[in-house]
Amino acid sequence: MRELTQRQKDVALFISQFIRKNNYAPSVRDVAENFKFSVKAAHDHIKALETKKVIRTTDGISRSIEIIGEEYIPREEMISIPVLGSIAAGVPLMSEENTDYLLNLPISMVNNVHNTYFALKIRGESMIEAGIFDGDIAILKKCETANTGDIIAASVGEEEPAITLKGYYPSNGNIELRPANPAFGSIITRSCRIHGKLHLLIRNYA
Repeated sequence: MRELTQRQKDVALFISQFIRKNNYAPSVRDVAENFKFSVKAAHDHIKALETKKVIRTTDGISRSIEIIGEEYIPREEMISIPVLGSIAAGVPLMSEENTDYLLNLPISMVNNVHNTYFALKIRGESMIEAGIFDGDIAILKKCETANTGDIIAASVGEEEPAITLKGYYPSNGNIELRPANPAFGSIITRSCRIHGKLHLLIRNYA
């Protein structure tokens, strides 16, 4: 790693501390606001840190900064999980086109780092009786099968890319995707595509 200027050291330390505190990377604007930089100046510092192999970023994905310089790596090893936004039809689920940003979590929060995880931001109140609320972030383990009663992320129909989070209840050749709120009706279908199984929830009380 090439020698850093003092300002670059300050920026690298800020990024490391931000990730450790928030479990996701700062945006360019976060860096700019912290140091009273212009957005362009913050971008230039981030690119300099990437050139000097302190960090790496993924083009086209917000908050994708990962620390790779050992001196600045947060103490607990982290795993980067894509938070999916609008799901584009015909595009693989885990593709960059579907990723809003990367969420960094301590590896201790997942059972097995060899599994593939993704995250969805919960919208609506259809699962409140299962303790899942609007604004929560659901961390899911990618899988294609589930057991009765599992809470899964699934999509129904070839032309409908939207993913729903519901309880999984197969019976007599049908599948019931059951909400956990009596104000909402179940989705009954002959088939659905299972994308993942709920692993944990993240809730921001701020």
